[in-house]
Amino acid sequence: MKKSVWTGILIAVLILGLSCAGKKPLGMHGEDWTSVNQNLHQVDGPPAGKDAAAAFRLYRSGAPTKETFAKWCGEYKISRVIDMAGTAKTHELKFQKEGVCPNLQIIYSEKQEVNQPVTEEFLKFFDAEVEKARRDQVGLLFRCTTGSHRTGRLAAYYQMSQKNMGAEDAIEEMNREGVTMFLFEKELVPQVYALDDYIHHRPCSQPKNSCVIP
Repeated sequence: MKKSVWTGILIAVLILGLSCAGKKPLGMHGEDWTSVNQNLHQVDGPPAGKDAAAAFRLYRSGAPTKETFAKWCGEYKISRVIDMAGTAKTHELKFQKEGVCPNLQIIYSEKQEVNQPVTEEFLKFFDAEVEKARRDQVGLLFRCTTGSHRTGRLAAYYQMSQKNMGAEDAIEEMNREGVTMFLFEKELVPQVYALDDYIHHRPCSQPKNSCVIP
């Protein structure tokens, strides 16, 4: 087959991938994805800042640099972190040994996989930690590596379970704040619909390998 034909096929496949599910086609990254502070976004709570009052705040993020980590306990008022990449030893804990944010708590650090749905045990843990942070009026952050896929999935769960967002809107927001989301559409989109079923106590409407793991 001629090289030009192969080139055309590859372009067609890329265009198909870029036009994945959601109300807007996805490019390499969503329109709200940002490299600033490793794709940190505030999900809930009042505006932060060095002089802001203590309050419940919820954030999603990618793995921090040392400079960004310093902002977590200062500017963003973050007290607790859920690490779904399992890399706290080479990030948060490493920076703490260097004297940065020594009192910030890493309450979870395990590697989750995009192609495996979350467990009911983890969702119950997350819900409980959200309630603790709300009760204690402190900031809680959850993160993976880029703040896109595993983090986007959990953000969608929070938006649907705590803010009554519909699954389609939660998927759109997950995509908007993520990078290369089209590469994981096949895994993530059914999982978000399955999470919506779980939240509303419905039987899982998605393939079994997308449903919340009991």
